[in-house]
Amino acid sequence: MASKNKKLSTPPLWLSLIPVIVTGISLGLSVLVIDAEPHFSLFLGAATAGLCAFWYGFSWKTIKEGFKHSISRTIPSIIILLIIGMLIAVWIASGIVPVMMYFGLKFFVARWFLPLILLFCSLMALITGSSWSTIGTLGVVAIGVSEGLGIPPEITAGAVVSGAFFGDKLSPMSDSTNLTPSVLGVNLYDHIKHMLYTTLPALGISLIAFTIIGLIISGNGSSDEVSEYTEHILTHFNFSVFLFIPTIAVIFLIIKKVPAIPSLIAGVILGGLAFIVIQGGSINELFEAIHKGYSIDTGVEEMDVLFSRGGMESMYNVVSLAMISLAFGGIMDKTGMLHSIVLSLANFVRSNGNLTLTVVCSSVLVNIFGANQYLAVILPGQMFEECYRNNKLKLKNLTRTLEAGGTLTAPLIPWNSSGVFVYATIGVSAAAYFPYAFLCWITMLIAIFFGYANIKMHKHEDIQEEPEDQQ
Repeated sequence: MASKNKKLSTPPLWLSLIPVIVTGISLGLSVLVIDAEPHFSLFLGAATAGLCAFWYGFSWKTIKEGFKHSISRTIPSIIILLIIGMLIAVWIASGIVPVMMYFGLKFFVARWFLPLILLFCSLMALITGSSWSTIGTLGVVAIGVSEGLGIPPEITAGAVVSGAFFGDKLSPMSDSTNLTPSVLGVNLYDHIKHMLYTTLPALGISLIAFTIIGLIISGNGSSDEVSEYTEHILTHFNFSVFLFIPTIAVIFLIIKKVPAIPSLIAGVILGGLAFIVIQGGSINELFEAIHKGYSIDTGVEEMDVLFSRGGMESMYNVVSLAMISLAFGGIMDKTGMLHSIVLSLANFVRSNGNLTLTVVCSSVLVNIFGANQYLAVILPGQMFEECYRNNKLKLKNLTRTLEAGGTLTAPLIPWNSSGVFVYATIGVSAAAYFPYAFLCWITMLIAIFFGYANIKMHKHEDIQEEPEDQQ
């Protein structure tokens, strides 16, 4: 074991891979074989990473700083998770979600539902800059409507996730879209425009795919079932035009660039007022729903499952998983083990195609074992910046690839913070909707293809490229 007093070099690759292998085997057994939650597997990975780092010579203080810093950076996201749990419960209890579902069931046609939901989620995320807010509001409604139309929820979840993350990527108000170019000094709008080359074709392919699926499965839902759903909604909830005010208010606040936390809190407060005034609920019932989630007994099991959800408690599992996975990623990052793994891939980057593939694979790898989409952008971005400069490629090619491999694959990983959020919010696991989240994985494939075919791989004449203007 190295002395803890000397400055330590980056750990060797073989040592850095031990926590990854342990976690991979444990996750495979827990998720695929015994159908258990991934929490302990990631905890085991974090413990293994800490032991390996300690054996190599890192002090406990350094290891602790790694997971403390990683978790502390995401405290706002954890608060948002809890608030969205409150929002879902209150908006169902107040009738906001049921009234939107009612009109969705009345006016949506099953065969066009999937492509329309894809477009609606894309537009809302583009306006608000938040994939999570889109999934937590419009996504919840979409799942409910799809149940009534006879469309499998995993397919609807794929459309919701595809649209939410597409709009998020192209929104100048998105935190991740701002973060990625800022890491490498690329102009925000150059970054967004360059992403259009890969994301727009992916959106077009997704629209075609969902249209075909919609035409195939449109006969599965019965008009009697739709009528039963709408009748139960009318029976158990009072309707009012004022129920649309909280939704409009939240969207307006986010458009005006009011931060997500106060915007969502406003939605909870307005929804709570609607529950008391319009639905005739009590303060005690409201507080109970906010904490434990809303529960209803309609006599129809499908309706009860649909409307009994939300609350802070529904997010506790997500928060604990996020903290464990972030601890794992933080230790791997702080001790240089992630750096060692990513650096080992640098020998494969002589051609533009191999470089693009390596960046994508590195981002996915960090997403899997770091469980953090921000880390999946920052770390490979820093590692491969010089490679792009040496290949005379503009850095906006790198930022586009980082988004394709890092941000857009995050919701496809069940234990990633985005994947667990989707599951906690709409009740569909990443493993179930993965095949239908077309845009998320097609964009990655298009980016790799562009790299090998040298399509829209913008060159820079000067190897010593200066960071682009951020104005």
